[in-house]
Parts: sequence; C-alpha cells; structure tokens
Amino acid sequence: MGFETAVVVAIFFLSAMVLGTMAYVVISASQDLVDDASYEQNDMQIKRLQTDILIDSSIPGSGTPYDLTITVSNTGSETLQSDELNVLVDGIIESYTFAPMTTTWTPDGTITLTVAGLSGGGSHRVKVITENGISDYDTYSVSV
Repeated sequence: MGFETAVVVAIFFLSAMVLGTMAYVVISASQDLVDDASYEQNDMQIKRLQTDILIDSSIPGSGTPYDLTITVSNTGSETLQSDELNVLVDGIIESYTFAPMTTTWTPDGTITLTVAGLSGGGSHRVKVITENGISDYDTYSVSV
C-alpha cells in the first residue's frame, strides 16, 4: 500500500506541474498581448497629441458640377500621409486628389486637396480628418 500511495502522489505531483506550466504559458502569452496593446495605445495617443492641421482655404470652382480646392497645413509635429486623409463635404466622404503628389506630409508643410464633381448651391461645410483622427473644418459658399 505504501508503494501505491507514492505512485499516486507522484502522478498528482506531475499533473500539477504540467497544469501549472500550461497555465503559466497561457497567462504569459495573454500578458504579452496586453503589453503590446498598451504600447500601441500609448503610441497612438502620442501621435494624436502631436498631430494638428489647419484648413487655410476652401475655394469652390465655377460651374456645375464644381471642383473644391482645399489648402491644408500640417501645423503639428507629426509626419502625416496625404493619401490617408478623409475629406467630408456636408458629412459625406468624398474622394480627392492631392498636390504635391508625394504621400509624405511633413510638419509645416502644406498640401492642396481637390474634390471633383460636387454640386449644390448655398453654404457647405468641409472637414478634413487625418489618419490619427485629428480634424479641422471650414465652410464655403457656392452661388447659383
């Protein structure tokens, strides 16, 4: 009976060691995911704090439909991507072209966005949103 008890205790001990090791691996992997997410969140917050833009002008062209030319300055200290902006006109996302054609938009740089094929007279609102979620808006009027 003593030998059988020792075998059972040894089996329980080995089982506890295996379960403990597996639990450690799972908890360690989960903690790594939490650490990575925390780092990414901090990085995103820093980029948001360092990002700022200013719409210098929004000038509609003549005719119907018209093209809207928007001049935007990067007044923050974060380098942005010109092709990752969102342009909303009256709350609707519009496609745009940008100049200069380089996608890197450095601090203190200015780009010109052109939204083609707009219609409708009166007062309109344009909003430009960066990849970091920072935005600026302007209003413009189209006389019919």
